[in-house]
Amino acid sequence: MQDDPGFDGVDAIKEHVESWQDLSPERLKVQRLSGLSNKIYKVSIDDKNVYPKTVIYREFGEGAAICDRKRENYVIKSLAKKEIAPMFYGGDEHHRVEKFLNAEELTKSDFKEKQNRRKLAKLMASLHSVNLDKLDKTPLFLKILEEKSLINEFKEKAEREDIYTPVEQKFLKDIKKLITKEEIAFLKEVAPQQDDKTVVFSHNDLHAGNVLRVDKTEKLLLIDFEYSDYNYRGYDLANLFNETMFEYDTAAHPHYNFDAGRYPKDEELLEFIKYYLFFKKVTPADVDEEVAFNDDKYRDAYLQKNDNLEKFNKEAEELFEETKLCAMFSHYFWCLWAVIQSHNEDMNFDYMHYAYKRYELYQEKRKIYANKKSQKDIPSHGDTSAP
Repeated sequence: MQDDPGFDGVDAIKEHVESWQDLSPERLKVQRLSGLSNKIYKVSIDDKNVYPKTVIYREFGEGAAICDRKRENYVIKSLAKKEIAPMFYGGDEHHRVEKFLNAEELTKSDFKEKQNRRKLAKLMASLHSVNLDKLDKTPLFLKILEEKSLINEFKEKAEREDIYTPVEQKFLKDIKKLITKEEIAFLKEVAPQQDDKTVVFSHNDLHAGNVLRVDKTEKLLLIDFEYSDYNYRGYDLANLFNETMFEYDTAAHPHYNFDAGRYPKDEELLEFIKYYLFFKKVTPADVDEEVAFNDDKYRDAYLQKNDNLEKFNKEAEELFEETKLCAMFSHYFWCLWAVIQSHNEDMNFDYMHYAYKRYELYQEKRKIYANKKSQKDIPSHGDTSAP
């Protein structure tokens, strides 16, 4: 176990994985994997008589108030049964032990390929069709706007002025504008109408790195459900596309790269939405999925025959606009989240720099929205250029 001397998850793994209970820690091989807010380890045992031979151990970092690990375990169990997520062996508020799969995360390049995007659209349609009775169906984004949740935790971290550099204090001065009563009222006012169509069970942290492609089968699975809850369907879609602009775990400061040019074109987003809605409407027995993944004419021909294609296209346009709006919500959440994560000694990442980038992107989306609507009731924040 010399690969990572800081690893202390042996007892937890032995508690949750029955076949490992009598194994000596010295026989384990530990490999630290990448992770932005959690410590993630691949732990293996070299013993032909023991199964499983490898597990994933997650040690949770400082999470936001909305990270409920008990809820997360319930979610993963439910989604594993529906083959949307890998199975897990057990966990608590501090750690989780999961099944290791011979799988790779999707890359940015993978996500550019049409067939991969269409498969992911189908997986999202399956996720958004799940009904989890134990969870409150209030949209997560509305929950984080409440004083007792993320905003309160943000305020507590922002008040610790002694930990911030002068530049970071300038960042905070702008970012604090996001939690004014006026801004919160604005966000609540423009949020999509709540109904069974717009509010669904959502991942809320969707990006290529949280999608696994299992070897041989090419099956896609989702991982990392710490923020999963009911939310606006457009939020998941928007977050997925927002994340195409970011690359994490880079060596050079600020330890992430941003490129707005990687954001998909409108027609690509609309195509993804159409496949998402298509797979929400059909069951596997109704269509030839392999043909559908490769031929959008097949999709439209099916809809023309079995549904109302004009109505379908109108619904797609509505979700397109909803997703554009929710892109603003996604940037809002990760901006506040990053401030809360800032100055965590265990993480080599400039969270405050990242928070301000998300703040700038939020303001850009807000201005686009304002240009489409009357300026009458929308407060102005003035100059949002970086200090």
